[in-house]
Amino acid sequence: MSQENVEIVRRLSEDWFAGLERGDPGAPFDMGAVADDFEWIVPEPLPDRLVFRGREGFLQWFRAWTGEFENWSAQLERLIDAGHERVVALTHQSGIGKVSGVPVELNIGMVWELENGGVVRIRNYLTHEEALEAAGLRE
Repeated sequence: MSQENVEIVRRLSEDWFAGLERGDPGAPFDMGAVADDFEWIVPEPLPDRLVFRGREGFLQWFRAWTGEFENWSAQLERLIDAGHERVVALTHQSGIGKVSGVPVELNIGMVWELENGGVVRIRNYLTHEEALEAAGLRE
């Protein structure tokens, strides 16, 4: 099942990037592989919350997060099977702060949690190392 989970995350990531191109960052929720009560968990409150639930919660977070940047972009660098129905996604994000004008580069790590072939939770970490450690892995 672990390779299947990696492929589910890969497919949902591809759907998300394709959705971004169309202006629909919620596209993966339409594919039936994301739980209705899905949780998006962030390492720092934004706006004043750590957990965003469902499609609308995710979109609220996404708009707040990307709204802080000009030319925001994200790339998936690597997916790693972490066992126990978890997949670690190592990503790179970049943008230019709207207020500061400062270029920002972030290596965000995520631990995707799946149940019965569907994503129920994604925990975000501010570094790749933190995500790997949270999943009990090392690079």
